[in-house]
Amino acid sequence: MARTRRSGMETLDEKIEKTEQAISRNREQYDRLTAELDKLLEKKKAIQTEELMKAIANSPHSYTEILQFIQGGTEDE
Repeated sequence: MARTRRSGMETLDEKIEKTEQAISRNREQYDRLTAELDKLLEKKKAIQTEELMKAIANSPHSYTEILQFIQGGTEDE
């Protein structure tokens, strides 16, 4: 009976090790994908900022008018 337990424990240890390895791989993949997502979001924000700056530069409205609009104010304030 002790022999059966030992092989059962060995099997259990192997399953534990495989599960830990899978978690480690998933964590590495998560970290890699998170870093990629951060870079993509930074690029998107840079593009949006550039588009906004171009729109402001080409706008017939003054800086103050644009700022008031963005901040939700009215021209009467």
